[in-house]
Amino acid sequence: MNRQITVLPNAITITVPDGANLLEVLRGEDLALNAVCGGHGTCGKCRVLVGGKWVLACQTTVDTDMTVELPQQDSPEILAAGQAASVPVHPIREGYLIAFDIGTTTVVCYLLSPTGQELAVKSMLNPQCAYGADVVSRIQRALGGDLEALTASIRSGMTKLIALCCESAGIAPEKIGVISVVGNPCMQQLFLGISVKNLASVPFLPVLTQASVQPAADLLPICPNASLLTIPDISGYVGADTIGCVLASQMYHTSQTVLLVDIGTNGEMVLAHNGKMVACSTAAGPALEGANIHFGMRGAEGAIDHVWLDDNGISFSVIGGGDATGICGSGLIDAVAVLLDHGLINKRGRLQTTDELGGERVVSLSEKIYLTQDDIRQVQLAKGAIAAGIQLMCEHFVISPGEIDRVILAGAFGSFLSPKSACRIGLLPGALYGKITAAGNLAGSGAKMLSMSQELFHMVQGLVRSITFLELAAIPTFQRCFAKNMTFPE
Repeated sequence: MNRQITVLPNAITITVPDGANLLEVLRGEDLALNAVCGGHGTCGKCRVLVGGKWVLACQTTVDTDMTVELPQQDSPEILAAGQAASVPVHPIREGYLIAFDIGTTTVVCYLLSPTGQELAVKSMLNPQCAYGADVVSRIQRALGGDLEALTASIRSGMTKLIALCCESAGIAPEKIGVISVVGNPCMQQLFLGISVKNLASVPFLPVLTQASVQPAADLLPICPNASLLTIPDISGYVGADTIGCVLASQMYHTSQTVLLVDIGTNGEMVLAHNGKMVACSTAAGPALEGANIHFGMRGAEGAIDHVWLDDNGISFSVIGGGDATGICGSGLIDAVAVLLDHGLINKRGRLQTTDELGGERVVSLSEKIYLTQDDIRQVQLAKGAIAAGIQLMCEHFVISPGEIDRVILAGAFGSFLSPKSACRIGLLPGALYGKITAAGNLAGSGAKMLSMSQELFHMVQGLVRSITFLELAAIPTFQRCFAKNMTFPE
């Protein structure tokens, strides 16, 4: 027996078999909701209205005809711009150029002219968010039988972005000559349709170890005449997006000691010292992107993005200027810093308040928005992992954090993060305050450079081999270092 689902506000009707899962149905129609937990019913992010009642799509079985009303989705500000070094334009193939930065949360597409001029930029939330907010969730879904669905999802999204860029610039997709793609190892493998089994267990070895060129039409038929450039990974959890950052920042040939930090659901970091580079990855988790936080959300309209203390007490700004409906990562870091200064959190992360909801301590930022004790713990886990990674990379070179000359923050989170707040809570060592600069979407800038320069593309193989990967979990002192860095500076 079949059932009919009417989806609003899209005003489309879908016929599905009786007993189908509602979230799976919506995924299949590219109407994917955020499903931070991967569809396990724990995050509450896939709420929809069915018959005037809120239900979780992942926990709803289609056993009757129904009308489903989708809530208004967050429209986060997706960062596309980033610093980049200039390169001579000499692509592998003639024609227009496409560069992709496939992030766990967002996807950015750049269209360049044959001379390297940026003609159009389009972006979207990664449609795979419907399968989970982080890399681990998507690995589990892929190994559970959803590899083809995840691959189809990202390719469909990329195809839409290519079409939008070409339409904006008034060119035909057939004129695209080169497509370069960077992303973390999981995102790359899912795009290429490669099993992610290697990322599910020790030793997490990369499978993309060679730079390669192949016909783009095999994966993105919209561009039948393009060559697709695949960039190798440094390790199983440090990928081509980090290589893009290294290229765009030019840290690979600096005489200074430079720390590159790209904080997302994972924290990828590279430290350059005396002509050598070491890289590591830390499981920062999705908290700094708003997931696993009670009122967490992405950096969209309604999100508290900055918090400070003034004569009136705790004050904050909201993206879009309206009422606060949640808090994003930059606001979360600011809030924790303010609460530390105000004595409302002790160095172990314990809330020093008597206010409770549901038996859990909370601290209010406004009449509607508050932070829970678990929210603070999520921040501690994220900042402890990142700080431990920095400390152990410094120990690898036998230097102190204070000897680092420059800190480059890559990515959207780094662009909105307050360096003062980051140092106050110990996300970054206090000795680095005053040395920190935000460089924007360096991964995207690196992808553009690779599409323009075949010399750079051929050089990237040697660059990957020159970077030493530091497997933090294999270092005997890591757990102690991580635990120590979970506490807040006094």
